[in-house]
Amino acid sequence: MAHAIQVRTRSVELLNEGYSQEQVAKIMNVGVHSIRRWRDEIEQFGEIRYFYDSTNREASKLPEFELKAFFAENPDALLKEAAAHFNCDPSSVFYACERYRITYKKTKSLQGKK
Repeated sequence: MAHAIQVRTRSVELLNEGYSQEQVAKIMNVGVHSIRRWRDEIEQFGEIRYFYDSTNREASKLPEFELKAFFAENPDALLKEAAAHFNCDPSSVFYACERYRITYKKTKSLQGKK
C-alpha cells in the first residue's frame, strides 16, 4: 500500500520528536518496517522520494534474443533442456517464455480428418 507523502513525512517528524518506531506505527497506522525504510531514506537521500526508481534491477538471466535463438535452433526442446542450457530452473524458462510471448506449443494439423 502506498502512503501519502504527508504520512511519510509526519511519521519521520514524530520519530525526530522522540517517539519510538512502534508508537509512530500505532499513531500513523502504518508498519514499523515502513517507518524504518522512510527514516533510512531520509538519511541516505536527504528527503523522502515521491517515486521509487526501479531501473536499477538486475538484468534478466534469460535475455529475450538468446531465448528466442535457442528455441529457433531447438524447436523441439523441452523446458528442462532449455533450463540446463541457461543454467536455471525450468519454471524460470516457462515464465520468461510467457513474458516474451514465446510459444512452444505445436499446432496440430487437421488435414485428413473429417
